[in-house]
Amino acid sequence: MNKTAGIQVISRAIKILRLLHERGTSLGELARLTDLPRSTVQRIVDTLAAEHLVECGEGGVRLGWGINELARNAYSDVAAQLRHPLELLFEKTRETVDISTFHGREVIFLDRIISDQAVRVVPIHDRPKPVYAMANGKAMLSLLTDAQITALLHDQMPALTSQTLVSLPVLLQQIAAVRADGFSYDREEHAEGVCAVGIALPVPGRPAHALSVVLPSYRFAARLPAIQQALEEVRQMCLCILSPRSK
Repeated sequence: MNKTAGIQVISRAIKILRLLHERGTSLGELARLTDLPRSTVQRIVDTLAAEHLVECGEGGVRLGWGINELARNAYSDVAAQLRHPLELLFEKTRETVDISTFHGREVIFLDRIISDQAVRVVPIHDRPKPVYAMANGKAMLSLLTDAQITALLHDQMPALTSQTLVSLPVLLQQIAAVRADGFSYDREEHAEGVCAVGIALPVPGRPAHALSVVLPSYRFAARLPAIQQALEEVRQMCLCILSPRSK
């Protein structure tokens, strides 16, 4: 393969990756959207699947877990910079805590500390992590405009539980409240029996990041004020570390 042909293959693979969404995209649709022969699309998808960058199933082609690994590597410096604040958040709450960013419609965890309490939340790694159903995801959405959120979600919001928000207008109302209040919430929207509180880390010139505290729903109401206070304190520490003014 010559250099020009190699660059063309890479360009086509990137175009296909950008067209994928969580509900799955068929090979036929990818061929139509890229104006490529179906056989060419199939070869590219097979190569991407071998590297776990895409997954193929009955619903079509989706982004694979390898994409999240690449994203975590890209943001590894942020995770390292914020490790001490994350440890402090854990010490203040003793609940499961995390730092995240997002790619497309999915939350990507950069670092996490699991609660040491007897009853705690332990993440399920293969469960979908849509931004609209998670506290950290909503916190990061609050940094976008309503138009950007609409373009991102396209009113496609599959439910994960009976509490998941599936209406874009309702979500936008909730995001407006997040912008006003500073805190975002997941009240059993991502997983039954699990609640979370999130807060955004807005730093000019950097991608969106967020902190969140995740806990069993039965502890949520009683612990909410203390968790909010801890998040706000640790948020200020994170912003001082990430802000260009601190360098």
